[in-house]
Amino acid sequence: MNITEEKLTKLLTEIERVRRRKIVDFRTATNIEYIDTGQHLEKIAIKNNHLIFGRRGSGKTTLIIAALRENKKDIVAAIDIQPIKNYDKAEIIIEIMIKTFNELYSYFLKVFDITEQNYNRQYKGLSGLYHIILKKQNKDIKEQYNDANQFKSFLLKQIELLVALKDKPNVVTYAVTLEDKQTNEDTQKTSSKESIAASLDLGVGVQANYKILSGKINTNINILNSIEFESTSISNSKSSSNVKASYERTFRKIDVLKEQRESIAFIFNELKRINKNSVIVYLDDFYQIPVENQPEIIQYFHDIYKYCSDDSFCFKLSLLPYRVRMNIPGNVDMSYKDDFSLIKLDNDLSEIATAKEYLLSILSSLNSASDISKNDILSLFSNEEVLLFAIIATGGVPRDFLSMFAQLVANARSDNEEKIKKEHVYTVVKTLREDKDNNIETDSDISAEKIREAVEILTSQVIEKLKTNVILYPKGLAEKKHELLLKNLVNLRYLHVIKDSTSSETRKKEEFVAYLVDMSFYAVNKRLRTGFDFRRFWETDNSSRLTQLRQSRIWSFPDDFI
Repeated sequence: MNITEEKLTKLLTEIERVRRRKIVDFRTATNIEYIDTGQHLEKIAIKNNHLIFGRRGSGKTTLIIAALRENKKDIVAAIDIQPIKNYDKAEIIIEIMIKTFNELYSYFLKVFDITEQNYNRQYKGLSGLYHIILKKQNKDIKEQYNDANQFKSFLLKQIELLVALKDKPNVVTYAVTLEDKQTNEDTQKTSSKESIAASLDLGVGVQANYKILSGKINTNINILNSIEFESTSISNSKSSSNVKASYERTFRKIDVLKEQRESIAFIFNELKRINKNSVIVYLDDFYQIPVENQPEIIQYFHDIYKYCSDDSFCFKLSLLPYRVRMNIPGNVDMSYKDDFSLIKLDNDLSEIATAKEYLLSILSSLNSASDISKNDILSLFSNEEVLLFAIIATGGVPRDFLSMFAQLVANARSDNEEKIKKEHVYTVVKTLREDKDNNIETDSDISAEKIREAVEILTSQVIEKLKTNVILYPKGLAEKKHELLLKNLVNLRYLHVIKDSTSSETRKKEEFVAYLVDMSFYAVNKRLRTGFDFRRFWETDNSSRLTQLRQSRIWSFPDDFI
């Protein structure tokens, strides 16, 4: 393929369009062909709670969009966490639940309209009279309508509570007069008596639950409506005969939310019973929520999941690797292994031929109308090694590779070159470095200063002193004392995992993690650093051993820095 062809220009336009996909556009997104090398679509379709791990640009959002578009049966809520990441944890939960219930209500209205039409034909107007006279009324239709109508009313009441709760402060202390106290106690006693009566008369069944849970929702709405959510002066002065003795009560938004977990689960269970639909919530970029707020949010939705039956609800979180905190410090309530199914999108670089096929498949599938094949793309490079260097320069991260490819074509065209050359790769690498540097604050859970210090140490000790791009890191350190720093450097794409377990030619009894230092450290202008030992880590000997990798230098960060 000629590098100036119009169909290639169209492909570059498509790259710009898709490389910043937003999850909220899943209903209108077109040309979503997910290249599924790990059966991820099959896994994510299972109604388990999932943690989707992948570095920035690894395809997390694309996977979710593809899964959403394939699911034609269930009710799905796709929520981008980025706009609400800095909200309080209670506010985040409320936003997620309101958006989920809005999706549910929008879907259910369409179903209810059909149910209502069927009911009206049987029981309303002249048509209803006709069915009554001929005794052709269908009791199943009436039961379906009553179930649906009751469910609709209950759902609206739950949404009303969440909306009322949304605008209230997270914590407020307010005054309650003795008169108000007596009124509230009377209301709660009445609600309690009705709940007990419902339980005795009906058993703890569906109708009893509707009545009990509705009572709880109504009580909370009444409390929200009665509290003056402003600074309240508390007085027991005897100077006025109109002032009643009063006391303080504290309102906490998160406590009200916790009270609603059973009610929310009941809604999901009822939807499954009435209409056979599950509710699936996808939370994209969940890692952007501060880690100290994550445990309570995750626990909240996990509790709802536990209350639900018959696969009526599950949730999926999109995360950077290891950028999630599941438990409050000191508690071990949940674990990856026991409470979630894992999907890992990052692949190591030891099998670079597999990475090449994967990335070429993504490129060639972006614009089916252009009819560009993998061989067409390969023909744009002066030789296959240039393509491999482009893959190495991006660490095999799909979005970085797409961005680099577009810039490589643009640079080759600007230089009036017919083919993409290595010097083009070295030039473009520097622009990718800017994206990494700009995301330190958002993609790291250790201080930005610590990351920048680590980058300086990598530059001075590995690049300038050892003059190499590959290091073997003692696995005992990589998975324990040095783990947090290394995981953050990988998330930021300053380091790339070549192989998570390998040996060394010089220390054969020890296990190592092989890391590739990002090419932005050692690409200077249009070439590599002079005298630099660029290790061709993917090459094997006659026995298929990664000899160049195993002969790499052993190195680790100084203990005093960690």
